[in-house]
Order: sequence, then structure tokens, then C-alpha cells
Amino acid sequence: MANPFRFGQIVSGELFCNRKSEISQITDNLAGGQSIVLYSPRRYGKTSLLYAASNGLRSKKILVGYVDFFACNSTEKILLAMSRASAKAIVDEMKSFEKFIKSAAHFFNRIRFSIRFDPNDVGSISVLPELSSRATSMDNLSDALSGLNSYLNKNNKRAAIVLDEFQQIIKVDSNLEAEFRTIIQQQDRIAFAFLGSRMHLLKEMFINQNRPFYRAAKIMELGPITTDELANFIKKRFAKIDISISGQLALRIAEKVNGHPDYAQRLCSHIFNIIESNTVDEEYVEKGVLNMLVSLTPSFRGIFEELPLRESQVMTILAEHGPIGTFATKLIQPYEMGTPALHKALSNLMSKDLVFKGKDKNHFILDPFLTEWIRMVSKDEGQFSSSRTKK
Repeated sequence: MANPFRFGQIVSGELFCNRKSEISQITDNLAGGQSIVLYSPRRYGKTSLLYAASNGLRSKKILVGYVDFFACNSTEKILLAMSRASAKAIVDEMKSFEKFIKSAAHFFNRIRFSIRFDPNDVGSISVLPELSSRATSMDNLSDALSGLNSYLNKNNKRAAIVLDEFQQIIKVDSNLEAEFRTIIQQQDRIAFAFLGSRMHLLKEMFINQNRPFYRAAKIMELGPITTDELANFIKKRFAKIDISISGQLALRIAEKVNGHPDYAQRLCSHIFNIIESNTVDEEYVEKGVLNMLVSLTPSFRGIFEELPLRESQVMTILAEHGPIGTFATKLIQPYEMGTPALHKALSNLMSKDLVFKGKDKNHFILDPFLTEWIRMVSKDEGQFSSSRTKK
């Protein structure tokens, strides 16, 4: 029997949970030429959401391109990824590689394209761009987008390009941010969706008035899925394999994961792996939570061990006592931590997207299961600071 839950990957169709309102907003904005910034904590399903919205865009005859900058660790890789996205958007619309290759030179002045056949995947064909060696990075980037824009103008079309992990361009070359802004604002028929898993870095690019992309796109926050919607999704997925779960227990799972779609699927997947009956009960849920925390230990331990001492101490305090608005002396005194060190640690943790300050001014750990894991390990092993050096 196949596991009806998927996590840690892009999901679509019946594996994608609702988000109808968000899909509509994104589709309407991009189809109307309005660029957006979509941010949220990690694993909230931003990429899956944009994939779902892409179907709505294509139904409106909008060309769609997608770039994932995550693995782009050089300027050349970034430029090639942009070129491929523009080319693929046109190829998908033409429905012909050969037709695109014959007409590409009419729209792209510097970049040349050829067809690549994958020897390891029979029947797999893709477009291979070749950048101009005599052009600057800005010229090649301009050609990648202006070529698509020229095609759109000639055919009275519009396009939307999704730029996933967009903050990565700064890590590669700080000059790329200004170059992207200059070129993007010249494309009158392309709307852009800027995504990224580093929420703090991405937001800073668009809300800091000293940055090139200041107010260059509509900022949209992707929040948790409502617990009712998530509970209904959980019930339907279990029913798919003839396993029943009460509405109350499904709602408890949705509340346990704080409306986090990936964690909901992850937890339910662990429950599926241990269930020995046709009904999910509270014992299975508790065992599923424990198994999930164990499976997440390598990831969470890696995060925690990379933190300087003061930051790990603040994380422990928040896990045990959060959310916290004002850190009472009795909370930080056991760590011999002064106020300046506390504020510095909080600031660093927020910049790393580990801690968030809510509208009520309370600080809390963004990941609910990282919070639980810290509590669990702290209880079992004592505080994490025994072998650390203060920083």
C-alpha cells in the first residue's frame, strides 16, 4: 500500500493542500503584470504553490518560466539558468524545439541555443544556451530577458518568470542585485515572482530603501494553512487508503504542526509507517511525533551545533519558556548572559530565520518541531552548553 503523504518535495494535484485563495491572488497579480515577492518560513510550500499557480497562468495564455538559483554558485550558472528559463517558456508555447531554434536568433542577439539530447534519459530533449564570451554578464542577462520580451511583444503575449532562492544572487556576486534590477525594470511584458527560503534576506532586498529592489514588487506573506482545511486534507488522504481518523484527531494534528503543510504530511507519513489497524488513534499520533523528531535529529543537531554559545542558549530559553517579550533576569542569569549579549544573539537568530518577533513583540522559534526537539534533548542530556566556548 502506497504512502498517501509526501514531504520534502514539490507536491501537486491531490497531494497539494488547498491554498485556493493564495493561488488566485498570485495568478491575478502575475497575469496582470504585477511582480510579487512571496516569503514564508521554510517548508511552507512556496514552490509547490507557484507550480499550482502556473497552471492558472497557462490557462490565461501566460507563458511561464522557472529558475531555481539554489545550485547556482557562479555568475555563469545564474546567466545560463535565466537563459534556459526564457527559452523554455517560448518552447512550451511554440510546442516545438526545432521551431524555437530556427527563430531564436530573431529575438536573442547574443545568446545562441542548440538542442541537447540526454544520453542517460532516452527521449529527453532540452535547450542548451551558449553565452556570448565577448559580452559582459549584464549584457548576457539583458539578452536572456530582452529576448523573451521581444518575442512577447511580437506575439502580443505576456509571461511570468519565477525566481526561486533569489537571494542566492547576492551570495554569488553583490553587483548582480543592481544589474538584475536595471534589466528587470525594462521588461514591460514580464512579471516576476521572487521566492526564497532565507526569509530575512529576501525581505531585506525589497523593504530596505537603500537596496536596488526597494518597492520593486508586491510583498506577499504565505501564512500557515488554516487548521480546518489541513484537518480535512489529512482525513481525505487517510481515507484514500481506507484508514479512518476522527475529525477531532485530524484537527489536533493540524494544530500540533501549527498549520505547517510539510510537517503535516511528514507526521502523517510517520503515522502511516507504524499503523497496524484501520483507525488512527492518539497513541499512533504520539508515536508518530516521536519518530518524526528522531528522524529530524540529524538536521536539527546540525543547525544547533553551528550556533555560537549565546545563540544556542537563547534558543534553549525560547524553547523552554517562549514566546517571550521581555527576557526576565531569572531566565538569562543561569547562563551568565548580559543584556547586550542577549540582544546580539536575538538579532543574529532572527537574521538566520530561526527566531521571529511577532506583532505582539514576543519572540519565538519559527520551527515548532525544532522547539520540541530542543526541549526533548535538553531534558535528556542537560543544557547544550557544556562543551562550548563563549562567543
